[in-house]
Amino acid sequence: MDHEDRQEDSWNKYWEHGFLTSCRNAFAGNYEGAIRDRWVDFFSSLSREDRVLDICTGNGAIAMIANQVSRDLGLQLEIHGVDSAAIRPTETVTGNRELLEGILFHGSTPAESTSFPEAYFQAIVGQYALEYTPIEPCIAEMARITTPGARLQFIIHHDRSIVMDTSREEIRNVSLLFEETAFFDKAAALILIVGAAETPEARRTLQNDPRAEAAREALNEAAARVTGAAESSEHPQLLHMALKNVAEAYKTCGTGGVTPALSLLRDCRERITANAERLEDLMSAGRTEAQVDSIRAMFAATGFEIEPPSLVHHERGPLMGWMLRARRS
Repeated sequence: MDHEDRQEDSWNKYWEHGFLTSCRNAFAGNYEGAIRDRWVDFFSSLSREDRVLDICTGNGAIAMIANQVSRDLGLQLEIHGVDSAAIRPTETVTGNRELLEGILFHGSTPAESTSFPEAYFQAIVGQYALEYTPIEPCIAEMARITTPGARLQFIIHHDRSIVMDTSREEIRNVSLLFEETAFFDKAAALILIVGAAETPEARRTLQNDPRAEAAREALNEAAARVTGAAESSEHPQLLHMALKNVAEAYKTCGTGGVTPALSLLRDCRERITANAERLEDLMSAGRTEAQVDSIRAMFAATGFEIEPPSLVHHERGPLMGWMLRARRS
């Protein structure tokens, strides 16, 4: 599996958990407060029965805001969401499910290559979306499928945003688990030794077994480092997940045997690995001011009137990203 396939697989697994946002670990408020107000204002300004496309929709967070506004104001918007991942929001999302009703989701559909008719949409939106696409072909596709006067609004990653900062910390935590401490490897080594002692007498002999003692010490040392890092980290979710999983696996070894215990470790390792690949993808999406200017030039060259970019901050202060607005000429 090459790098692009691994990234696509990591996003598929991520959305399968039912998360609504692409930055669940990085920042909890990225679709709330002042940022949500920006979207409510945009959707409130649309006309009755306008067609709206949310690109890189994930599990539909922005599409759901559009649906809420449409219902509150009686706009009867026709809302579509596309994503290159094999999304299934109506099956995987558990919260606010009523807001998914009526949204038309199109999984495995890249934003740069949709099957929509020409001049179909009056609005195209995306939060942490445009920067994940091949931007120039994506803009060309948006020009094809929008009506004259159609409006676009995007929030894209800023290279110095709180999302980028916290993602860097999460990546460091993954490195601690897999490279610096080999936490899961040491847990598996001890489970194999303990699981091989199948009788009470064999388990008693483990108390004086040098190999078992060395494995216990190695795991305890790794666990102490992970625990210490979790206590000092502002975003310790992955570390807590790993600590809980290893404890559950060790307990399962005593009650169910080695195979289910190792299976628990493997599943957790795979989840963390997929999350790390997703975070690396996220990190590469951060855009500098010069890069945003380049994106604006692409819009202008494709027949869009593009406004100067603005900075988007969370209501509690952190920088969240760039906002781009455009109109189809």
